[in-house]
Formats: sequence, C-alpha cells, structure tokens
Amino acid sequence: MRLVVFSSLENYQVNAVPASETQYPWIARVVHSSTSNLPHVCTAVCIEKRIFITAARCIYSLKVSYTTVIYMDQRLPALAFVVPSDGTKQAFDDIGFIVVEAGYIGPWPVIQLFNAVNRTDNDFHWFANMDANGIEYRVVGYATEKGIHRIKSSDRQFNLTDLDIYCDIDLCSNIMTFFGHIQGFRVPCYHSCTLLEFKSNDEKCKSYHGVEGGAVIDLKTNKLVGVATWGAYFRKYELPVGYSVVNSDNFFKNYKCAKLIRDDSGLLVTTEVRK
Repeated sequence: MRLVVFSSLENYQVNAVPASETQYPWIARVVHSSTSNLPHVCTAVCIEKRIFITAARCIYSLKVSYTTVIYMDQRLPALAFVVPSDGTKQAFDDIGFIVVEAGYIGPWPVIQLFNAVNRTDNDFHWFANMDANGIEYRVVGYATEKGIHRIKSSDRQFNLTDLDIYCDIDLCSNIMTFFGHIQGFRVPCYHSCTLLEFKSNDEKCKSYHGVEGGAVIDLKTNKLVGVATWGAYFRKYELPVGYSVVNSDNFFKNYKCAKLIRDDSGLLVTTEVRK
C-alpha cells in the first residue's frame, strides 16, 4: 500500500439509469451553502434519525456552518461532522458522519446496514468471501454526465441515478495494477462488469457510476453494504470504483459518537464540567 494512491471521485456516470427519491427515500445530497441548493458536493445516506453517512473525504474540507443536507425535499442544516481520527491512506476506507440539527419532525426513511459479514482482518480476506452470500449489488447516487464533470462550475446539475454492479476483491488488484505489473489495490471495488468481461472488452464495461458517498446496496436484502470513496481514471476505458464497507471498527466507533452528539441535550456536558 505504500506506493498506492487512492484518487478522488469526480461524481459522473456513463449509461446509468435515472432514478427518483421515491425509489430510494433514504438518499440525500450534501451542498456547501446555508441558503442555496448549490454547490452540490456529494451523496449521503440516512441510516438513523438525523444521522447521515458519506465518504469521509467529502466533508474533510467543508465548514459545518455552511453545510446542508437535502433530504425528503427538506433542507437540514449540519450540526456536526464525525470523521476517523486515525483514518486510512487518502481516506480510501473512511466513512464520515453528518449529524443534522433538530427541527425536521419527519418522516425519517432510513436504510438498514449490511451485517452478514464481520471484518475479521485488515487485509480484506473477509471481503473475498462475501460473494458466498449471493449478494446482488447496485450503486445509487447523484451524478452528472461524463464530460460535463470537467466543467468546474457551481451550477452543474447532478441527477439521481443507479447502476447494477459487480463487486470483487480482484477487480482493482488486477485492473489498477495493469494485471500484476505493480502491487497493491487489493481492496473492495465495484464495476459495471466482471473481471472476465473487462478482459474481453465487453460492452457492459463502458458503463460507470462513481460519486463520493454513492450508496452500494444489496438488492436482495435492501441493505447498505458501503459507500463509494475513491476512483482512478483512464481515457481509454472506465475503471473500477473503490468503496468502504460499513463494518470497520472506525465506523462503529464514529457511529456511536454521532449518536451521542445527536442525543446530547446539554445535560451531559454540564455533568462533565461539574466533575
């Protein structure tokens, strides 16, 4: 991993399917403005009342006071961010939490977390065995069209789209390394096609969906497997996208912290001061 670089995603799609918030009522988008719906920054997912998750690198450079989560056609001001204090290299395996202010009564559609596989090691051997569970994957998120993503304008339009995908520990470790010419990238990744189809230049591989915070879901259980966190680019073809599975120690530690922030009425702080 020492020489590996995990690049940022650029929030574009190729041949993805238009979707609506009624299909995915737990989906949200993050904007860096307290008054406007622009500029769009990334996709987020509601996992509990007032708690959203996204790629940690999405919120590292944002100011809480300017950040708004647009969810259920409501503008929810951010109250706090929670990100790993001991994160991974270039945040490739880091999930960030956004706790929003109280005020919106609801409803609060949420997506349940994938819990079929425990993280038993730091080398992703556990991920290599995930396909034994017969998971059917799809990624959902707000994206712009390829080409338009290069126009660095705050008023670019990002539409909700989805794409059926394949997840495999061998995707990035083969494609990103030019099939073994360098070492690294043995991490969770997805693509619109399998590794075998990629090798045979299958048309399916021309499709792509890579947005920060994009929700990777299991269609069989309708649970959230992870969120998209990084991706690389090559002009001749689309490459796999890396994502973080919602089962790391950092994730659960930060989840607990996010709930404490949400539930803090001021009494906890007062008690600690008095001690």
